[in-house]
Amino acid sequence: MKAIYGKNRFILFVFIAIIMLSAISCSRNNDMTMSPEITYVRLTDPEKTDSTFIGAFPGTMVAVIGKNLDGIQKIYINDQQIGFNANYCTSTSAIISIPTDLLLTGTHPDLPNEIRIETNHGEARFNFHIYSPAPQITRIELNYPAKPGEKLSIYGLNFYEVKKITFESTTGGSVSATEYEINKDYDKIELKIPSGIQDGRLAVYCITDSVSIAFTTNVSPPTIKSWSSDMPIIGDQAFVTGNNFINVAKLNINGEFDIQREDLVVAKSKDTIYYRLPKAPTKSGTITIYAAGGQSTSPLPFYPIQNLVLDWDEIGSYDWGDNNMPVIADGSKSPFFTTGTAYRIFGTPGAWQYWWGNLSNKGVYPTVNAIPASTPVGSLVLRFECYLSEPLSTATFDIQLKGNWDKMASDYVPRDRNTNKTSIGKWMTCDILLNRFTTVSDYGSFAAIANSELGIFTKNKADNATTKVDIYFDNFRIIDTSKN
Repeated sequence: MKAIYGKNRFILFVFIAIIMLSAISCSRNNDMTMSPEITYVRLTDPEKTDSTFIGAFPGTMVAVIGKNLDGIQKIYINDQQIGFNANYCTSTSAIISIPTDLLLTGTHPDLPNEIRIETNHGEARFNFHIYSPAPQITRIELNYPAKPGEKLSIYGLNFYEVKKITFESTTGGSVSATEYEINKDYDKIELKIPSGIQDGRLAVYCITDSVSIAFTTNVSPPTIKSWSSDMPIIGDQAFVTGNNFINVAKLNINGEFDIQREDLVVAKSKDTIYYRLPKAPTKSGTITIYAAGGQSTSPLPFYPIQNLVLDWDEIGSYDWGDNNMPVIADGSKSPFFTTGTAYRIFGTPGAWQYWWGNLSNKGVYPTVNAIPASTPVGSLVLRFECYLSEPLSTATFDIQLKGNWDKMASDYVPRDRNTNKTSIGKWMTCDILLNRFTTVSDYGSFAAIANSELGIFTKNKADNATTKVDIYFDNFRIIDTSKN
C-alpha cells in the first residue's frame, strides 16, 4: 500500500513539473509574439531622465522607451531609415541619434512626424516632431500708414510650420492675420493687414519657436546702426546701415552740409543708404538722416579729424622710403578717388625680399584731449583707408608706430573691417589693434612716447619673383572701438 502511494506521489510531481514547464515555455513564446510598443521618448542625460517630450532638434541623442522591443531590425524617423547600434537596444529601450541631414516636415509636410521601430515580431509607432530651425525676422515692408486689407511683407528666415501671425498691442490686445502666404524659400511672408491693429509688435509663431518685431501703424523714425567708414574717401561709395530708411529726404553731414535724396541710393530692404561724400567736413560731428518717420542722429562721431595721425595733407608728412609716390586721384585710373593726397607703394619686390617698398612718415598723434589718457590700449585700433589695385600674392607688410621696431604688426595683409576680406579695386577701411604696436597699457603712456614715426615696410618672403604690389593708403587715425 505504501509502495502504491509513493508511486502515485511521484507521478503527481512529474505531472505538475510538466505543467509548469509548459507554462514557462508558453510565457516565453508569448513575450516574443507580443507587439512592440513605444511609450515615450526622453533625453539620455542622467540628470534629465524624467524629462519626456514630443520633439527634438536634429543632432539630439534620445532614448526611446517602450515594451517588447527585442529584435529591432530597422528604425525610421519621418519615414526615413536611420542607423542605430544594436548594443544600445534592449527589450525596453533604444538609444538613437537624430541625423542632422534628416528631411523635416517643415519643408516636406507630407512626411509623418513619427518614430517607427520595426522588429522581427511587429512594429511600433510614436508621434514625435523633429524641429525645424527657429524663425527670424529681419524687417517688414508696407505702405504707411498701415490700413486693413493692405499688403504687408515680413522678411527673415525659417518660416516653417507657421501656427499663427499676430499683431500684439502694447496694451495687451492681439489681432491675428488670417490671410497670408509663405514663399517657397520660407524667408518671406505676405499677409493682408487685419482690422483692429495697434502699435506694438508683429509676431510669427511656428511649431519650433516664435519671433517678433516692433510694429507701428505709422512710419517709425529711422535708426542708425553702423557705417562702412567713419572717414570715407571723398567721392567713393560709402554706406550707412540701420532701419526704417523710408522716403529718405537727405543726409546731413556733421551739421555742415546735406546730401540730397537724388544723390542717395536706398536699398529695397530699407536698411542701407549708399552715398558719396562730396567734400570733407571741417570738424568731427554726426550724421543725421531725415526720412518719412522723422530724423535720427548717429550715436557715434563721424569724421573724427582730431583722431588723425597721418593724411599727407595737413596732418603728418612723408619722411623717407623707396618704390612709393604721392597720388591725387583724377577719376581716370586706380584708385579713382582720394581725399587729397594718398600714398602709393608699387612695383615688383622680387623673391625673398625683406627690405623693399619702404614708406616712413612723421605722424601727429592725437592728444589726450581727443583720447583720454586712461583709455586702455586694448580698446584702441589704428584705422586707415586702403586700396589694392592687384592681389598681393605673397607680399605682406610690417607696420610700425612710434619707432618701436621690436613690436610691429608683422606680415600684415589688409582686410576690410566690414567684411573681414581683402578686396581688390575698392577702398577698404582697415583696423589693426593698437596693442600690436606697443606694450604700454593706456593711451597716456603711448602718447608720451616721443618718437612720431609711422612706417610701412613691404616684404616678399617667398620665391615668387613675379608678385606685384600696387597699394594706396590714406587717413591713418587712432579710434576707440568702444565708441566707434
